[in-house]
Amino acid sequence: MNSNRSIKSNTSIGGRTSPSFPISKSDALTNRSSSPSSLVSNSRSLLFRQQDREKNEYPSKTLSKEDDAKFHKAVFIRCADTPKGDKITNREKFVQALNYVGYDLPKTAIDQIWSDNDEEIPLKIFQQILTEEKPMDERALEEAFETLYSKDRKHDLSAIDFDKFRTDLLHKGDRFTEDEFKKIRYLLGTEHGKVDVKKLIKAIAESKTSCRQKVLKEQEENIERPSQRHTSPKPNNKNYNNCNVRVMIDSSSKKPFNPPRMGSLKMKGAFFCEFSDSPTDVLYFSIGYSFELKTPGSISISLEPTISRYHKDSSFKNLDVRILVFKKQPRSIERRLLHMSSARSDTKTYLQVDELPKGLYEIIPITFGGLLRARSQEMNARLSIKKLREIKKGNNFTMSKDYRDALEYTFDLFDFDDNKQLDRQEYNLWTIRTTGDEITNEDWSSIQASVGLDVDENISKDKFLKLNDFEVQDQDTSEQDLWIGLKSIGFNSALELDMMCPFNLTVYNNQSGLKLTPTSFVDLAEIKKLLVPFLQKKAKTITLEDPSIHCFHYQDDCGSILFVENQGVSNVRLSIDVKNAANTSLNLSTDARKPTVISVRRDTNQIIWFAHKLDSQREMELDAIVQIE
Repeated sequence: MNSNRSIKSNTSIGGRTSPSFPISKSDALTNRSSSPSSLVSNSRSLLFRQQDREKNEYPSKTLSKEDDAKFHKAVFIRCADTPKGDKITNREKFVQALNYVGYDLPKTAIDQIWSDNDEEIPLKIFQQILTEEKPMDERALEEAFETLYSKDRKHDLSAIDFDKFRTDLLHKGDRFTEDEFKKIRYLLGTEHGKVDVKKLIKAIAESKTSCRQKVLKEQEENIERPSQRHTSPKPNNKNYNNCNVRVMIDSSSKKPFNPPRMGSLKMKGAFFCEFSDSPTDVLYFSIGYSFELKTPGSISISLEPTISRYHKDSSFKNLDVRILVFKKQPRSIERRLLHMSSARSDTKTYLQVDELPKGLYEIIPITFGGLLRARSQEMNARLSIKKLREIKKGNNFTMSKDYRDALEYTFDLFDFDDNKQLDRQEYNLWTIRTTGDEITNEDWSSIQASVGLDVDENISKDKFLKLNDFEVQDQDTSEQDLWIGLKSIGFNSALELDMMCPFNLTVYNNQSGLKLTPTSFVDLAEIKKLLVPFLQKKAKTITLEDPSIHCFHYQDDCGSILFVENQGVSNVRLSIDVKNAANTSLNLSTDARKPTVISVRRDTNQIIWFAHKLDSQREMELDAIVQIE
C-alpha cells in the first residue's frame, strides 16, 4: 500500500507523493505532545512561519529556574486527572506531561517510575523527576538526528536525506500535501535532496517555545481577574456544583425492527479511528453516503456492525452507533442535520422517517468511542510483527501470504456495493484512506493501462493484488512503507483489526432509480459540532448554581448523551464519577476510584459522555455525579 496509487510505468508504482487528506487537527495544546519525536512530525505551522535565517545559530534565549518551575507546574495541572488537579494517576498522561516540558524518557525509565497500575505522581515528585533527568536541548537533538540518520548522511554531516525524512514524517501519521512538502523543502534549506539539520533543530526549538507560551497563557485564562470575581455565585455548601444524572433503560423499551415492504439498497462501510498526536488524542472517521429523492416520500435506514476473522474483540457487534441524516444544499459543502436514530433492535440501529421532502441528502453513521478505541502504547509494545514480504531467489521480493490475505480483506471492505470489483470512487476512497491522495484522471488512466483494463472496466481483486505486488517488488519500498497502508486501515502489527469496525447499511425506499453513493470520509469531530445544537432542542436542562455553565442531558432507547456549554470567562474542569455502570459502553472510564476529569474551555461546548446500551436485551444502568471544580 504505497503513498502513490498512480502507475508511472508497467513495473513500478513510481515516486511517492504526500497525502492531502484533510484531517482536522486542533490548534489547541490539549493532548499535543512536544517531545522531539512528535515535534518532528507536528511542527507544520512553525515550519511555515520559519524565516530563512542563518543556518548555524541556535536560539540564545535562556529562562530562569523560576520560569521553568512555573511552566512545569502549569503542565502538571493540565495533565492531572484528579478532581483537585494535584495528582497524575494515568501513565499515558504522565508521559504526556513529560513530553510537554521536553523530556523524552526511554520506556525502561518510565517502567521504573511507574511500577504498577495504582501509581500516583504528585507535583512534588514530578518536579523531582525533572530535576534528576536531562531535558532534550538543541545539542541533544543534533546528536539524536546524527545517530538516526548516520547511514544516510554518509560524508555530509550537515544534512539528512530529505526522502528519508519525508517518509518518517508520513509514517508518524502527519499528512502533508505536496505543496506543503515543497515549502518545507524550501524553508529547511534542502539542497541536493538534503535537509539542513541546524535549521530543522531551530524550528523544533521554536515550536517548544510556542508550546510553552500557550500553556502559560491558558493557565492565566483560568485565573479569574479581580474585577470579575464579584459576578461569580457564592456556594451555599461545598457540593453546590454537583449534579446527579441517573439513566435507566429497561429492555421493554426495545422495539423490534420490521423491514418495510419496499425496495432496498445495501451498502458496506466502516468506522476508523487513528492517532492524531498521541494515544490520548484520537480521531474518528466514518463514510458519508449521498442520495437524492426526486419526489417526497418515506425512508427507513438500518445499520448493523459486523466483525471478521481479523477482529479479536467480538464486542464490536454491539458498537455504539447512531444514524444521522443531513440535508445538503446544491453546489455547497454545508450540511443541515435533520434526523438522528433513537431506536435499536438487537445489534441493528435503525431510523424511520415518515415524510422526507424531495432533495439531496447525506447519511452519516457515527460512533464516539464507547467500544472502538485507540490501542495503548503498552499494547503496541507487546504485539508481534508479521512479515509482509519475503525474499525469493535472485534477491527479488514476493508478497507474504499474511499480507496477501490482508489485502484481499481490504478489497472486500472497500467493495461497498459488493459487486466483486472496485469502481473509481471505491478505489479513490481506499487511496484517500491509505495515503490521503485523490485519484486524478491521469492516475486512473495509468492504472488501467498498467494492469490491462478496458476503458469502462473496473478493478477486480486479482488486478488489485497485482497493483500492490508492484509495490512489494520495488527495491525502493521498505517493509515500513507497506505497513503505512495497513495501519491506516486499522491493522496492528500482528495483523489484527482493533482500530476499525465494518458495518452493513440498508436504505428502504420505493422510488425507482434511487442511488446510494459513498462519497467521502467524514471527520466525526466536525459532526459533534453540529450534533450539540441539534440535541440541545431535544435535551433536558440540568440546573447548576453556576449560571455560566449549562448542562444538558439527552436520552433515548439506545442510551444517553451529556453535554456541557461553558459561557463563563474562564475554563472549567469537570470530574465525572461514574458508578454502578451496567450494560453500558461509555467513552469514559468506569473506574469509580479515579473519576474522569475533563476540561471545557470558555465559550465552547463539549460532549462529556456518549453512553450506549450494550446489550439491547438487558437493562442499562448508569449512575453518575458531575462536579464542576
